[in-house]
Amino acid sequence: MTFYPVFLDLRGRRAVVIGGGAIAEQKVLGLLAAGAHVTVVSPETTPRLRELADAGGIELRRRPYRSGDLAGAWLAIAGTDDRAANARVWAEAEREGVLLNAVDDLDHCSFIAPAVHREGDVTVAVSTAGKSPALAARLRDRAARLVGPAEARLCELLGELRTEVAARVPEARARTALWYRIVDSDLIEFVRGGDMEGARRRIEELVTQPRDLPRLKPGPDTTLPLRAVPQRAHSSEWEYGRGVVYLVGAGPGDPGLITAKGLELLRSADVVVYDRLVAPSLVSQAPPEAERVFVGKRPHGGEADLIQDEINALLIDRARRGLTVVRLKGGDPFVFGRGAEECEALHAAGVPFHVVPGVTSAIAVPAAAGIPVTHRRLASAFAVVTGHECDGVSHLDWEALARVPTLVVLMGLSALREITARLLEQGADPDTPAAVIASGTLPAQRTVVGTLATLATRVEEEGLEPPATVVVGEVVRVRALLSADAVGLTHPAERLVSQV
Repeated sequence: MTFYPVFLDLRGRRAVVIGGGAIAEQKVLGLLAAGAHVTVVSPETTPRLRELADAGGIELRRRPYRSGDLAGAWLAIAGTDDRAANARVWAEAEREGVLLNAVDDLDHCSFIAPAVHREGDVTVAVSTAGKSPALAARLRDRAARLVGPAEARLCELLGELRTEVAARVPEARARTALWYRIVDSDLIEFVRGGDMEGARRRIEELVTQPRDLPRLKPGPDTTLPLRAVPQRAHSSEWEYGRGVVYLVGAGPGDPGLITAKGLELLRSADVVVYDRLVAPSLVSQAPPEAERVFVGKRPHGGEADLIQDEINALLIDRARRGLTVVRLKGGDPFVFGRGAEECEALHAAGVPFHVVPGVTSAIAVPAAAGIPVTHRRLASAFAVVTGHECDGVSHLDWEALARVPTLVVLMGLSALREITARLLEQGADPDTPAAVIASGTLPAQRTVVGTLATLATRVEEEGLEPPATVVVGEVVRVRALLSADAVGLTHPAERLVSQV
């Protein structure tokens, strides 16, 4: 059965509720909130309904339903457990042309009531065509976590400006595109921060921004070309828009481990600039028209610094075009992700930016393999280093690292022999448990466990490939107790969550 979804204006209209129990009370309160004039027909009622009747808030007929009770009604609800009574109400409703909902009695419904979340003037309604009110309620609850007071305040602000915007942008298609540009921008951040004047200024910028702004072609295969940004990127003709850059942590690999904030921003981006460790399914969450720029650097490429300069220039260029840019980085932007360097470049160029932290691989990948980086009995501290510092000339204090209860090395697979050798040279116990987790949190995750003395050989024998995380310390022993699941802890949990 297919129902047509609508929102009814019940202000000043008569609604009749048959029944006086808890369900009927809930329906009455909802009808009153919508402005209806409510009549309740029931020999017994809840205390709350009696209070409403005594105060004149509702009309109460203290008796069972009888034919004629729907006279003059625009809408009716049968909130009883008596199917025979529902059938009689249904017959009158059909005869009189009154919309009827019989609670939990789909055969006697001309409309069904959805699960509703209201926040100010924003209303989210979820329907399962009457098949599962419980599922509708749970889905409503999920939507409620996304729509809160800030969204209600934003709705009120946009409503205030609707007439003004219509007058300033009379062409319908251009106005529609403008409204989408407004709601997809970073406007909600001003509202969440209580800066309503800033929000109004942001809307003014978007309204006055030239609408012939060149749009960039989307495509997951777009890559950053060398010398892609013209020298005139700093000239005034590129500064007619006020964009913003968000440095968003994408998490350790599993696309479900991005933060809710990061996903919200990604879904409203004009441009997505992403690394090689970001899942394609996560990049696909960006709007279809968004430009996608792949800027993955080779781990030890000699042009890494050159490409980083190109990335910095790209972010500045797109923001100066008035676009919302999401710089999507694997893990956390500030954990060996050059996020601070990009922030420095944006600050120097006068480009607004915000950092959205992510789940770092240093903690999440060991956890996905069942290895806690700290443990009350085994490790009260841990250190995180990058593998790029582990081969050749190193500025790390290896003597100190050899004494750290848990050592985590990111991007350390290619230097694994050097890592274990340096630790052994500084007095680390050769029998210290150690592990390498490749493709952590992903379905292809593989874990090799050994000791500090045997790990490098074992990893070579197993043929592990990057990306990989190295963990050294007694906490590796805990893995056998917590999980032997080869695909990581996040995937079984994800399946459980989906079984709602």
